[in-house]
Amino acid sequence: MYKYVDYLNTYGRIMQFNKNKQEPFHRWYPFVEGYSKEFIQSIIEEIGSVDLTCLEPFSGSGTTALELQNIGVKCISFEVNPLMYLIGKVKLENTYTIDDTKKWFEFIMENREKCKITELQSEFSTLYEGEKKKKWNFDKVSGLAVKKLQITINTISSEKYKHLFTVALASILLDASNLYRNGKCLSYKKDWENRPIDEKLVFNKFDDKIKHEIIKDIESFQINSELNTVSKINNIHFLYNEDCRNAINTKVDDNSIDLVITSPPYLNSRDYTDTYMLELKTLGFTKSAEEIRELRKKTLRSHVQIKWDDTATVDNKKLQRTLDKLNKASLNENVWNKSIIDMVRLYFVDMYQLFSELYLKMRNGGKIYFNVSNSAYFNVLIDTLELCASIAEQIGFNVIEIRKARYLNTSPQQQKAVGKLLEGVLILERRD
Repeated sequence: MYKYVDYLNTYGRIMQFNKNKQEPFHRWYPFVEGYSKEFIQSIIEEIGSVDLTCLEPFSGSGTTALELQNIGVKCISFEVNPLMYLIGKVKLENTYTIDDTKKWFEFIMENREKCKITELQSEFSTLYEGEKKKKWNFDKVSGLAVKKLQITINTISSEKYKHLFTVALASILLDASNLYRNGKCLSYKKDWENRPIDEKLVFNKFDDKIKHEIIKDIESFQINSELNTVSKINNIHFLYNEDCRNAINTKVDDNSIDLVITSPPYLNSRDYTDTYMLELKTLGFTKSAEEIRELRKKTLRSHVQIKWDDTATVDNKKLQRTLDKLNKASLNENVWNKSIIDMVRLYFVDMYQLFSELYLKMRNGGKIYFNVSNSAYFNVLIDTLELCASIAEQIGFNVIEIRKARYLNTSPQQQKAVGKLLEGVLILERRD
Protein backbone atom coordinates (compact mmCIF):
# COMPACT_ATOMS: atom_id res chain seq x y z
CA MET A 1 0.00 0.00 0.00
CA TYR A 2 1.38 3.37 -0.96
CA LYS A 3 1.43 6.43 1.25
CA TYR A 4 -1.24 8.95 0.26
CA VAL A 5 -0.92 12.58 1.37
CA ASP A 6 -3.74 15.12 1.19
CA TYR A 7 -2.64 18.03 -1.02
CA LEU A 8 -6.18 18.93 -2.11
CA ASN A 9 -5.97 22.46 -0.72
CA THR A 10 -2.38 22.98 -1.83
CA TYR A 11 -2.53 21.54 -5.35
CA GLY A 12 -6.23 21.78 -6.18
CA ARG A 13 -6.00 25.44 -7.18
CA ILE A 14 -2.70 25.26 -9.09
CA MET A 15 -3.03 22.08 -11.16
CA GLN A 16 -4.73 23.83 -14.08
CA PHE A 17 -3.21 25.95 -16.83
CA ASN A 18 -6.06 28.48 -16.43
CA LYS A 19 -4.07 30.29 -13.74
CA ASN A 20 -1.42 31.05 -16.39
CA LYS A 21 -3.79 32.84 -18.73
CA GLN A 22 -2.95 36.28 -17.38
CA GLU A 23 0.75 35.59 -16.80
CA PRO A 24 3.38 37.19 -19.07
CA PHE A 25 4.59 34.87 -21.87
CA HIS A 26 2.38 32.01 -20.65
CA ARG A 27 -0.68 33.92 -21.88
CA TRP A 28 0.54 34.11 -25.46
CA TYR A 29 -1.40 30.99 -26.34
CA PRO A 30 -4.57 29.63 -24.62
CA PHE A 31 -3.28 26.16 -23.73
CA VAL A 32 -5.86 23.72 -22.34
CA GLU A 33 -3.95 20.98 -20.49
CA GLY A 34 -1.21 21.12 -17.91
CA TYR A 35 -0.52 22.84 -14.62
CA SER A 36 0.18 26.43 -13.62
CA LYS A 37 3.57 28.03 -13.03
CA GLU A 38 2.83 27.94 -9.28
CA PHE A 39 3.12 24.15 -9.35
CA ILE A 40 6.69 24.46 -10.65
CA GLN A 41 7.51 27.14 -8.08
CA SER A 42 6.19 24.99 -5.24
CA ILE A 43 8.46 22.10 -6.25
CA ILE A 44 11.59 24.27 -6.42
CA GLU A 45 10.76 25.78 -3.03
CA GLU A 46 10.32 22.26 -1.64
CA ILE A 47 13.67 21.09 -3.04
CA GLY A 48 15.38 24.26 -1.83
CA SER A 49 17.92 24.58 -4.64
CA VAL A 50 18.23 25.89 -8.20
CA ASP A 51 21.52 24.08 -8.82
CA LEU A 52 19.68 21.46 -10.85
CA THR A 53 19.24 19.90 -14.27
CA CYS A 54 15.61 19.11 -14.99
CA LEU A 55 13.93 16.91 -17.58
CA GLU A 56 10.39 17.42 -18.97
CA PRO A 57 9.34 14.52 -21.26
CA PHE A 58 5.95 16.04 -22.20
CA SER A 59 6.59 19.75 -22.65
CA GLY A 60 3.21 20.87 -23.98
CA SER A 61 3.30 24.65 -24.30
CA GLY A 62 6.55 24.89 -22.34
CA THR A 63 5.34 25.83 -18.83
CA THR A 64 7.99 23.80 -17.00
CA ALA A 65 10.94 24.87 -19.15
CA LEU A 66 9.90 28.54 -19.09
CA GLU A 67 9.39 28.77 -15.35
CA LEU A 68 12.66 26.97 -14.69
CA GLN A 69 14.42 29.25 -17.17
CA ASN A 70 13.09 32.27 -15.26
CA ILE A 71 14.83 31.10 -12.09
CA GLY A 72 18.03 29.90 -13.76
CA VAL A 73 17.42 26.13 -13.92
CA LYS A 74 18.40 24.14 -17.00
CA CYS A 75 15.53 22.07 -18.39
CA ILE A 76 15.76 19.51 -21.20
CA SER A 77 12.31 19.05 -22.73
CA PHE A 78 10.55 17.09 -25.46
CA GLU A 79 7.34 17.76 -27.37
CA VAL A 80 6.09 15.68 -30.29
CA ASN A 81 3.30 18.04 -31.42
CA PRO A 82 4.85 20.59 -33.87
CA LEU A 83 2.42 23.35 -32.86
CA MET A 84 3.18 22.92 -29.16
CA TYR A 85 6.89 22.71 -29.92
CA LEU A 86 6.75 26.07 -31.73
CA ILE A 87 4.77 27.67 -28.89
CA GLY A 88 7.32 26.46 -26.36
CA LYS A 89 10.18 27.67 -28.53
CA VAL A 90 8.62 31.12 -28.96
CA LYS A 91 8.00 31.53 -25.22
CA LEU A 92 11.55 30.45 -24.36
CA GLU A 93 13.20 32.85 -26.83
CA ASN A 94 14.83 35.57 -24.74
CA THR A 95 16.40 37.83 -27.40
CA TYR A 96 13.33 39.73 -28.62
CA THR A 97 13.60 43.51 -28.59
CA ILE A 98 10.70 45.92 -28.33
CA ASP A 99 11.93 47.92 -31.34
CA ASP A 100 12.08 44.88 -33.62
CA THR A 101 8.75 43.56 -32.37
CA LYS A 102 7.06 46.86 -33.19
CA LYS A 103 8.87 47.07 -36.54
CA TRP A 104 7.63 43.67 -37.68
CA PHE A 105 4.15 44.34 -36.33
CA GLU A 106 3.96 47.48 -38.45
CA PHE A 107 5.24 45.44 -41.40
CA ILE A 108 2.37 42.98 -40.96
CA MET A 109 -0.28 45.71 -40.64
CA GLU A 110 0.95 47.41 -43.79
CA ASN A 111 1.44 44.35 -45.99
CA ARG A 112 -1.62 42.27 -45.06
CA GLU A 113 -3.72 44.88 -46.84
CA LYS A 114 -1.77 44.25 -50.05
CA CYS A 115 -2.55 40.53 -50.21
CA LYS A 116 -4.86 39.94 -53.18
CA ILE A 117 -5.75 36.33 -52.39
CA THR A 118 -9.40 35.55 -53.22
CA GLU A 119 -9.61 31.76 -53.07
CA LEU A 120 -8.93 29.25 -50.30
CA GLN A 121 -7.64 25.73 -50.87
CA SER A 122 -6.91 22.91 -48.47
CA GLU A 123 -6.49 19.16 -48.44
CA PHE A 124 -8.97 19.17 -45.55
CA SER A 125 -12.48 19.36 -46.97
CA THR A 126 -14.17 21.02 -43.98
CA LEU A 127 -11.55 23.67 -43.26
CA TYR A 128 -13.04 26.41 -45.46
CA GLU A 129 -16.53 27.32 -46.61
CA GLY A 130 -17.55 25.94 -50.00
CA GLU A 131 -20.44 24.87 -52.16
CA LYS A 132 -22.27 21.66 -51.26
CA LYS A 133 -20.55 21.55 -47.86
CA LYS A 134 -22.70 21.09 -44.77
CA LYS A 135 -20.12 22.36 -42.29
CA TRP A 136 -16.87 24.29 -42.40
CA ASN A 137 -14.41 25.62 -39.84
CA PHE A 138 -13.93 29.08 -41.40
CA ASP A 139 -16.36 31.22 -43.35
CA LYS A 140 -14.75 32.46 -46.55
CA VAL A 141 -14.26 36.04 -45.32
CA SER A 142 -12.63 35.07 -42.01
CA GLY A 143 -10.59 32.33 -43.74
CA LEU A 144 -9.23 34.87 -46.22
CA ALA A 145 -8.35 37.27 -43.41
CA VAL A 146 -6.43 34.52 -41.59
CA LYS A 147 -4.68 33.54 -44.83
CA LYS A 148 -3.62 37.16 -45.48
CA LEU A 149 -2.07 37.33 -42.03
CA GLN A 150 -0.35 33.99 -42.53
CA ILE A 151 1.10 34.95 -45.93
CA THR A 152 2.38 38.26 -44.58
CA ILE A 153 3.93 36.68 -41.48
CA ASN A 154 5.70 34.12 -43.66
CA THR A 155 7.47 36.94 -45.56
CA ILE A 156 9.18 38.17 -42.38
CA SER A 157 12.91 37.67 -42.91
CA SER A 158 13.70 37.07 -39.22
CA GLU A 159 12.92 33.48 -38.26
CA LYS A 160 12.30 34.19 -34.57
CA TYR A 161 9.83 37.02 -35.29
CA LYS A 162 8.11 34.93 -37.94
CA HIS A 163 7.60 32.27 -35.26
CA LEU A 164 6.47 34.85 -32.69
CA PHE A 165 3.71 36.24 -34.91
CA THR A 166 2.70 32.75 -36.06
CA VAL A 167 1.96 31.85 -32.44
CA ALA A 168 0.00 35.10 -32.07
CA LEU A 169 -2.05 34.11 -35.12
CA ALA A 170 -2.54 30.58 -33.76
CA SER A 171 -3.92 32.07 -30.54
CA ILE A 172 -6.84 33.82 -32.30
CA LEU A 173 -7.83 31.09 -34.77
CA LEU A 174 -10.64 29.70 -32.62
CA ASP A 175 -12.15 33.18 -32.24
CA ALA A 176 -11.99 33.63 -36.02
CA SER A 177 -13.56 30.24 -36.70
CA ASN A 178 -16.91 28.51 -36.23
CA LEU A 179 -15.44 26.20 -33.57
CA TYR A 180 -14.78 26.15 -29.85
CA ARG A 181 -12.90 23.78 -27.58
CA ASN A 182 -15.39 21.46 -25.94
CA GLY A 183 -13.30 19.77 -23.30
CA LYS A 184 -10.55 18.06 -25.25
CA CYS A 185 -12.15 18.20 -28.68
CA LEU A 186 -13.58 20.77 -31.11
CA SER A 187 -17.29 21.46 -31.56
CA TYR A 188 -19.29 23.95 -33.61
CA LYS A 189 -20.41 27.13 -31.89
CA LYS A 190 -24.10 27.65 -31.30
CA ASP A 191 -25.80 29.16 -34.37
CA TRP A 192 -22.44 29.16 -36.16
CA GLU A 193 -24.02 29.55 -39.61
CA ASN A 194 -25.36 33.00 -38.67
CA ARG A 195 -22.30 34.53 -37.05
CA PRO A 196 -19.92 35.46 -39.88
CA ILE A 197 -16.75 37.30 -38.86
CA ASP A 198 -15.47 40.03 -41.16
CA GLU A 199 -11.86 40.78 -42.05
CA LYS A 200 -11.64 43.81 -39.78
CA LEU A 201 -12.67 41.80 -36.73
CA VAL A 202 -10.04 39.12 -37.43
CA PHE A 203 -7.33 41.76 -37.88
CA ASN A 204 -8.45 43.54 -34.70
CA LYS A 205 -8.25 40.35 -32.66
CA PHE A 206 -4.71 39.76 -33.93
CA ASP A 207 -3.70 43.39 -33.28
CA ASP A 208 -5.10 43.31 -29.74
CA LYS A 209 -3.09 40.18 -29.00
CA ILE A 210 0.11 41.90 -30.09
CA LYS A 211 -0.55 45.27 -28.43
CA HIS A 212 -1.99 44.17 -25.11
CA GLU A 213 0.03 41.04 -24.42
CA ILE A 214 3.09 40.40 -26.57
CA ILE A 215 4.45 43.94 -26.82
CA LYS A 216 3.79 44.59 -23.14
CA ASP A 217 5.51 41.37 -22.06
CA ILE A 218 8.55 41.91 -24.28
CA GLU A 219 8.87 45.52 -23.11
CA SER A 220 8.79 44.44 -19.47
CA PHE A 221 11.27 41.63 -20.15
CA GLN A 222 13.68 44.03 -21.90
CA ILE A 223 13.60 46.45 -18.95
CA ASN A 224 14.37 43.62 -16.53
CA SER A 225 17.13 42.37 -18.82
CA GLU A 226 18.75 45.80 -18.83
CA LEU A 227 18.53 45.79 -15.03
CA ASN A 228 20.32 42.39 -15.02
CA THR A 229 17.40 40.67 -13.30
CA VAL A 230 16.81 38.14 -16.09
CA SER A 231 18.20 34.60 -15.91
CA LYS A 232 21.10 33.78 -18.23
CA ILE A 233 19.82 30.23 -18.79
CA ASN A 234 18.14 29.71 -22.17
CA ASN A 235 16.20 26.45 -22.28
CA ILE A 236 15.33 26.94 -25.94
CA HIS A 237 18.61 25.13 -26.70
CA PHE A 238 17.36 22.01 -24.90
CA LEU A 239 13.86 21.78 -26.39
CA TYR A 240 13.34 18.98 -28.94
CA ASN A 241 10.45 18.31 -31.33
CA GLU A 242 10.70 14.55 -30.79
CA ASP A 243 8.93 11.61 -29.18
CA CYS A 244 10.45 11.37 -25.70
CA ARG A 245 10.14 7.58 -25.68
CA ASN A 246 12.80 7.38 -28.38
CA ALA A 247 14.73 10.62 -27.93
CA ILE A 248 15.60 10.64 -24.23
CA ASN A 249 18.09 7.85 -24.80
CA THR A 250 20.06 9.82 -27.41
CA LYS A 251 19.60 13.41 -26.20
CA VAL A 252 20.18 13.01 -22.44
CA ASP A 253 23.35 11.80 -20.74
CA ASP A 254 23.18 8.99 -18.20
CA ASN A 255 23.26 10.06 -14.53
CA SER A 256 22.75 13.73 -15.45
CA ILE A 257 19.21 14.60 -14.28
CA ASP A 258 18.35 15.84 -10.79
CA LEU A 259 14.66 16.47 -11.27
CA VAL A 260 11.78 15.44 -13.53
CA ILE A 261 8.56 17.47 -13.55
CA THR A 262 5.93 16.30 -15.98
CA SER A 263 2.32 15.52 -16.71
CA PRO A 264 1.89 12.87 -19.42
CA PRO A 265 -1.30 12.54 -21.47
CA TYR A 266 -3.98 11.02 -19.29
CA LEU A 267 -5.45 7.61 -20.09
CA ASN A 268 -8.72 9.13 -21.30
CA SER A 269 -8.97 7.60 -24.83
CA ARG A 270 -8.55 11.02 -26.45
CA ASP A 271 -5.79 12.10 -28.74
CA TYR A 272 -4.55 15.51 -27.62
CA THR A 273 -3.73 16.19 -31.26
CA ASP A 274 -7.48 16.62 -31.82
CA THR A 275 -7.66 19.54 -29.40
CA TYR A 276 -5.37 21.62 -31.60
CA MET A 277 -6.43 20.28 -34.99
CA LEU A 278 -7.64 23.67 -36.23
CA GLU A 279 -4.22 25.25 -35.74
CA LEU A 280 -2.37 22.22 -37.10
CA LYS A 281 -4.40 22.26 -40.32
CA THR A 282 -4.72 26.01 -40.86
CA LEU A 283 -1.07 26.87 -40.31
CA GLY A 284 0.35 23.96 -42.27
CA PHE A 285 1.82 21.92 -39.44
CA THR A 286 -0.03 18.95 -40.92
CA LYS A 287 -0.82 19.01 -44.63
CA SER A 288 -2.76 15.78 -45.11
CA ALA A 289 -4.70 13.07 -43.31
CA GLU A 290 -1.65 10.82 -43.60
CA GLU A 291 0.53 13.38 -41.80
CA ILE A 292 -2.03 13.56 -39.01
CA ARG A 293 -1.99 9.78 -38.76
CA GLU A 294 1.82 9.77 -38.58
CA LEU A 295 1.73 12.38 -35.82
CA ARG A 296 -0.76 10.30 -33.86
CA LYS A 297 1.53 7.28 -34.12
CA LYS A 298 4.23 9.29 -32.33
CA THR A 299 2.04 10.20 -29.38
CA LEU A 300 1.74 8.30 -26.13
CA ARG A 301 -0.75 5.46 -26.51
CA SER A 302 -3.50 7.09 -24.46
CA HIS A 303 -6.12 7.21 -27.22
CA VAL A 304 -7.98 5.03 -29.72
CA GLN A 305 -7.64 7.13 -32.89
CA ILE A 306 -5.05 4.60 -34.02
CA LYS A 307 -5.62 0.85 -33.93
CA TRP A 308 -2.61 -0.41 -32.04
CA ASP A 309 -1.29 -3.77 -33.28
CA ASP A 310 1.52 -4.06 -30.73
CA THR A 311 1.11 -7.18 -28.53
CA ALA A 312 3.65 -6.08 -25.89
CA THR A 313 2.70 -6.02 -22.22
CA VAL A 314 4.32 -5.37 -18.85
CA ASP A 315 4.96 -8.25 -16.49
CA ASN A 316 3.22 -6.61 -13.56
CA LYS A 317 0.66 -8.38 -11.39
CA LYS A 318 -1.31 -5.24 -10.58
CA LEU A 319 -1.63 -4.37 -14.26
CA GLN A 320 -2.58 -7.92 -15.20
CA ARG A 321 -5.37 -7.96 -12.58
CA THR A 322 -6.69 -4.70 -14.03
CA LEU A 323 -6.60 -6.03 -17.61
CA ASP A 324 -8.38 -9.22 -16.49
CA LYS A 325 -11.16 -7.15 -14.89
CA LEU A 326 -11.49 -5.08 -18.05
CA ASN A 327 -11.69 -8.14 -20.28
CA LYS A 328 -14.35 -9.70 -18.06
CA ALA A 329 -16.38 -6.49 -17.73
CA SER A 330 -16.25 -5.78 -21.46
CA LEU A 331 -18.10 -9.03 -22.18
CA ASN A 332 -21.22 -7.48 -20.64
CA GLU A 333 -20.84 -4.08 -22.28
CA ASN A 334 -21.68 -2.62 -25.66
CA VAL A 335 -18.06 -1.72 -26.41
CA TRP A 336 -17.88 1.59 -28.27
CA ASN A 337 -14.31 0.90 -29.39
CA LYS A 338 -12.63 -2.51 -29.40
CA SER A 339 -9.18 -0.96 -28.98
CA ILE A 340 -9.81 0.31 -25.45
CA ILE A 341 -8.21 -2.60 -23.61
CA ASP A 342 -5.25 -2.57 -26.01
CA MET A 343 -4.89 1.14 -25.31
CA VAL A 344 -4.81 0.56 -21.55
CA ARG A 345 -2.24 -2.23 -21.89
CA LEU A 346 0.01 -0.22 -24.22
CA TYR A 347 -0.25 2.96 -22.16
CA PHE A 348 1.53 1.13 -19.37
CA VAL A 349 4.02 -0.38 -21.82
CA ASP A 350 4.87 3.22 -22.66
CA MET A 351 5.08 4.07 -18.95
CA TYR A 352 7.47 1.17 -18.40
CA GLN A 353 9.69 2.38 -21.25
CA LEU A 354 9.60 5.95 -19.95
CA PHE A 355 10.47 5.05 -16.36
CA SER A 356 13.24 2.74 -17.59
CA GLU A 357 14.81 5.61 -19.56
CA LEU A 358 14.41 8.02 -16.66
CA TYR A 359 16.11 5.61 -14.25
CA LEU A 360 19.20 5.55 -16.46
CA LYS A 361 19.31 9.32 -16.89
CA MET A 362 18.76 10.36 -13.27
CA ARG A 363 21.39 10.91 -10.65
CA ASN A 364 21.23 9.05 -7.36
CA GLY A 365 18.81 10.97 -5.15
CA GLY A 366 17.04 12.58 -8.10
CA LYS A 367 13.27 13.05 -7.81
CA ILE A 368 10.29 12.77 -10.15
CA TYR A 369 7.07 14.77 -9.76
CA PHE A 370 4.62 12.90 -11.98
CA ASN A 371 1.15 14.44 -12.36
CA VAL A 372 -1.48 12.02 -13.69
CA SER A 373 -5.09 10.99 -13.17
CA ASN A 374 -6.92 7.71 -12.66
CA SER A 375 -9.37 6.52 -15.33
CA ALA A 376 -12.32 4.15 -15.70
CA TYR A 377 -13.70 1.90 -18.45
CA PHE A 378 -16.55 -0.63 -18.35
CA ASN A 379 -17.17 0.42 -14.70
CA VAL A 380 -13.65 -0.72 -13.81
CA LEU A 381 -11.29 1.73 -12.09
CA ILE A 382 -7.90 2.10 -13.78
CA ASP A 383 -5.75 3.17 -10.83
CA THR A 384 -3.17 4.92 -13.00
CA LEU A 385 -1.40 6.48 -10.03
CA GLU A 386 -0.80 3.14 -8.30
CA LEU A 387 -0.05 1.31 -11.55
CA CYS A 388 2.61 3.91 -12.45
CA ALA A 389 3.96 3.67 -8.90
CA SER A 390 4.13 -0.12 -9.13
CA ILE A 391 5.90 -0.05 -12.52
CA ALA A 392 8.37 2.61 -11.38
CA GLU A 393 9.08 0.58 -8.23
CA GLN A 394 9.60 -2.51 -10.36
CA ILE A 395 12.28 -0.63 -12.33
CA GLY A 396 14.08 0.51 -9.19
CA PHE A 397 12.57 3.81 -8.04
CA ASN A 398 11.49 4.40 -4.47
CA VAL A 399 7.87 5.53 -4.20
CA ILE A 400 7.92 8.36 -1.65
CA GLU A 401 4.21 9.18 -1.73
CA ILE A 402 1.14 9.86 -3.83
CA ARG A 403 -0.19 13.37 -3.32
CA LYS A 404 -3.93 13.87 -3.75
CA ALA A 405 -4.36 16.94 -5.94
CA ARG A 406 -8.07 17.06 -6.87
CA TYR A 407 -10.99 14.86 -7.90
CA LEU A 408 -12.28 14.82 -11.48
CA ASN A 409 -15.71 13.81 -12.72
CA THR A 410 -15.91 10.65 -14.77
CA SER A 411 -18.47 9.94 -17.46
CA PRO A 412 -22.08 9.58 -16.24
CA GLN A 413 -22.11 5.85 -17.02
CA GLN A 414 -19.03 5.30 -14.81
CA GLN A 415 -20.08 7.63 -11.97
CA LYS A 416 -22.14 5.12 -9.97
CA ALA A 417 -19.56 2.31 -10.11
CA VAL A 418 -16.29 4.20 -9.56
CA GLY A 419 -17.23 7.68 -8.30
CA LYS A 420 -14.89 10.57 -8.97
CA LEU A 421 -11.38 10.03 -10.29
CA LEU A 422 -8.34 11.05 -8.31
CA GLU A 423 -5.77 13.27 -9.99
CA GLY A 424 -2.51 13.25 -8.11
CA VAL A 425 1.22 13.74 -8.09
CA LEU A 426 3.38 10.66 -7.80
CA ILE A 427 6.68 11.40 -6.02
CA LEU A 428 9.53 9.05 -6.92
CA GLU A 429 13.18 9.00 -5.93
CA ARG A 430 16.07 7.22 -7.61
CA ARG A 431 18.22 5.33 -5.12
CA ASP A 432 21.02 2.88 -6.02
